[in-house]
Amino acid sequence: MESQADRSLNTAHQQLLQLLVKNLKDYAVFLLDPQGHVTTWNQGAERIKGYTFDEIRGRHFSVFYPPEDIERGKPAYELKVASAEGRFEDESWRIRKDGSRFWANVVITALKDENGLLLGFGKVTRDITERKWAMEAAFEKLFQASPNPIFLSTLDDRRFIEVNEALCELLGYQREELIGQSSVALGIWLYPEERTHIVAELKTGRGVRGEPCELRAKSGDRRLMEISADIVDFRGNPCLFATLRDRTESRRLEAAIEELSTPVLQAQEGLLVVPLIGRVDGPRAWQLRTQLLNAVHTQRARAVVIDLTGVPNIARETADGLIGAIEAVRLLGANVILAGISAILADTLVGVGARFSKIKTTADLQSALEEAKNILSEENSII
Repeated sequence: MESQADRSLNTAHQQLLQLLVKNLKDYAVFLLDPQGHVTTWNQGAERIKGYTFDEIRGRHFSVFYPPEDIERGKPAYELKVASAEGRFEDESWRIRKDGSRFWANVVITALKDENGLLLGFGKVTRDITERKWAMEAAFEKLFQASPNPIFLSTLDDRRFIEVNEALCELLGYQREELIGQSSVALGIWLYPEERTHIVAELKTGRGVRGEPCELRAKSGDRRLMEISADIVDFRGNPCLFATLRDRTESRRLEAAIEELSTPVLQAQEGLLVVPLIGRVDGPRAWQLRTQLLNAVHTQRARAVVIDLTGVPNIARETADGLIGAIEAVRLLGANVILAGISAILADTLVGVGARFSKIKTTADLQSALEEAKNILSEENSII
């Protein structure tokens, strides 16, 4: 049983707590009834929000929220979450009595009795506007100093809010030509559906990292890009924050390297030689097919030697693509000779259904060239 001394001590502690809450000037601390109406008010709340207790008593706490938050039901949602989970915390804009906005850290705590009955809510609000401005100023410096193109735009109407110098250089626009303008209306997105897809992904909660896209500069030049993007809150509104990586030149270099790694050489009139070295994967087999068909058609080749001496192995699906390329060349009227097939390659090619009765093979490149010249000589003698 609680003694008189314990009751007196508890009463003293409660009075001290009430005195502390009353005199907290940097925090708005007050109580709400279960429906969200203000029932208590401290000096910090009066200083931060601008209302005296007589002015705010009995009013619904939604009066502190911007119109756009009220429209989407945010006050009711916060109470619902606090009631269900015991607590709700948020950082967003709030409204003072004079209509000015401040950036607030808000904690709402559900107050329940020992039987779980909701008695009301405790609400603590802190004005952290200065901290937010300081963070935004630091962010602005990093934003502009970044060597990567960066932009911030509205989520749905696609208007640029901020861009850095690297983006202006990439697209060839002045900053003043971009701010407030729609990226789609300017034609910057070569395929606007790519932006739509990125935003849809972000709205599901999935991040976008290194997503390929294609942009158009002011000059009309097309730029192959990789975009990494997030949805961020900017002054109370969800916005698209994106960092770009220009892949145009590197992709051109890659294409040039690929072309050099799979050369189609003309040994003599009517004879093409393709020396393959290294691993042949799916993209390289597709590239070989394209280059080979173009060369056979434009040079009117009648014999093609594909040297596989430098190919250690080949995947079954790639081997199937290689056989397809050979058959396509034969349809153009050219004979195909495979040189330097290893036991491993032979087993793989047989496994995908290659019919060697229709494909000439030789042990080495020299033998293949001699065979090809014989074919051309026979055709010339017939002509």
